[in-house]
Amino acid sequence: MIKVFKYFIITFILSYFVVWVSDHPGTVKISWSEYLIETNIVGLFFIFLISFLVIFFILKTFSSVKRLPSFISNTRREKNFLQGNQTLDEIAIDLFKGDLDNLEKNSRKINKYFGNKLFSTFMLINASLLKNDFTQAKKYLQILATLPRADYIFKRVKVLIALKENDLKNAENCLLEYCNEYKGDEWFSEKLAIIHSYKGEWKLAFDSLNKASIKKNSNLKHMLANLKVLSGSKAVDAMKISDDSIFVLQESVKEFIDASEIKKAANLIQKNWEKIQYVGIIEIYMEFKIKNNSDSLNRYKIISRLLRKEKKLTDETKLALAYSAYQAQVWGESQAHLDSIETKNWDERVIKLYKKVEEKSSKVTMPNNENKVLSEPRWICSNCNYKYGKWQFVCDECSAVNQINWSKKNSAIKIKSAFISQNPFRHFPHMK
Repeated sequence: MIKVFKYFIITFILSYFVVWVSDHPGTVKISWSEYLIETNIVGLFFIFLISFLVIFFILKTFSSVKRLPSFISNTRREKNFLQGNQTLDEIAIDLFKGDLDNLEKNSRKINKYFGNKLFSTFMLINASLLKNDFTQAKKYLQILATLPRADYIFKRVKVLIALKENDLKNAENCLLEYCNEYKGDEWFSEKLAIIHSYKGEWKLAFDSLNKASIKKNSNLKHMLANLKVLSGSKAVDAMKISDDSIFVLQESVKEFIDASEIKKAANLIQKNWEKIQYVGIIEIYMEFKIKNNSDSLNRYKIISRLLRKEKKLTDETKLALAYSAYQAQVWGESQAHLDSIETKNWDERVIKLYKKVEEKSSKVTMPNNENKVLSEPRWICSNCNYKYGKWQFVCDECSAVNQINWSKKNSAIKIKSAFISQNPFRHFPHMK
């Protein structure tokens, strides 16, 4: 109500003013350079109004012309931003598909659209390395050296090129320098440890990796534990670094047995059995420094009691019990454990053990198995899928370090992976 009243008052005043001006137009004379302009107050008002509109139009036009370069620049920037985002999407697809040619083209576009030389140069270097084009990679490396904030990436790429060219001496010298410059850096420390491992310099490899901050990196902790044992330290101490290594675990079992602590050795196996599922460690437990049949029987009683605590016995557990019973010369129990494994799950190890038990006892006869016998499980390099009969630290096939795992281990081994995540050791030369 108040607003309506207010508008009414304003309209009344304006109307009164217009009517009053119309009734009293008056006369306005303007003398300018021999010209006499006569008009009334209304005409003068229209003159001022037209003059204002003309000036406003001129200023508006001038302002628009002045902003034209900025408008064109912003339009171009928005277009580059959209095309740059599309290019980044294409780079992500190229990485997963392994399309190196498109990856190189799209990397150049990033520099064009965003003016970002660091990212585009890095991607171009990576594409060159993957294609083993070292000459091109070195050209891009020179560009990288001139860019601000690229020092760390430059040094990592320099090491990678040396490794790809099989120049291990140069790579080692660079890594020694960079490890001192970037103390605690995981990447430089790991690569230096790998080079020392190639040469069997376990102590130097351990010392290099031990300087890195790897508290949250389970893979490097696993590697460090293995190196600690390989360098001559006690396996029991290495278990404090990581208890996920079968190699460290079996060496710890040997140390306990060597100290006549049979129960501790058995408890260590039982504690880790669910995740390792490795019959080979039972073989070590039952055979290492065995004294006599009484000692074998005692070890069998201890380990069988502990392994039977599992809620559901796996085939590996049954085979482990069968093997330990065989070593203790308890033929009937060995046969019972073997028979508890479904014939469709029999592998070559079951057949071999059954034949050994059959040879030792005339009461044991291996049943006929119409199913196809599975191959014996092997140690597998998770990097190249090469198979081994025994664990080793360095893969002879692809030079991967600390990547050979037991195939029956509960923690799944990723054999095949996408291009972006596959072969973390692809920049390293093959072992000679």
